Amino acid sequence: MERKIIYQTLEDKENPEEVELKGPFPCNWHNAWLGNGYYFWDTFIENAHWWGKKHRNDKYIIGKSSFDFSDKTCLDLVGNTSHMLDFEKSVELMKKEGLVNKKTTVARVISFMKEKNVLEQQSVRVYGINSRSEKTKPNYRLKFELNKPQYLVYKPAIQICLFGFKGLNLSDFSIVYPDIYINEYVI
Repeated sequence: MERKIIYQTLEDKENPEEVELKGPFPCNWHNAWLGNGYYFWDTFIENAHWWGKKHRNDKYIIGKSSFDFSDKTCLDLVGNTSHMLDFEKSVELMKKEGLVNKKTTVARVISFMKEKNVLEQQSVRVYGINSRSEKTKPNYRLKFELNKPQYLVYKPAIQICLFGFKGLNLSDFSIVYPDIYINEYVI
């Protein structure tokens, strides 16, 4: 089992003590990509900064934690092809039941998997293609061939949603940005 480092971007309400005491926090957006849960950026803190600058108007906090990551704890739609096939089977089953249309989202499929007890993991990991614009600097992209459009994203915007904490061994949540909120910070 691997320990996965994760980062949560939060609005800075100038309450660092409360954030460290009560964090992490669930996402309360009505259009959360993966359904209800605690949203994190996987491994790359740069993505947490990008989200804070773009969606929190540069007024944000980043909290860091880690959890036990494995095939048994996380539906990995980034690095586990078996999980991707399971997801596809759920989409196909939904189609047979007449539950797929133009408005069907990833969150709806995940919800369906939970309803059918197909999703046993306590978290899901995804890479939302084009979540970050190619115009974002830095964009962490390198072309394979100069005259071709294909490229490698070497710091992809991978999100992890924890549905809860049971069985994940989530470690202490602590602020890592901005520096002013870090206990060891000295002026």
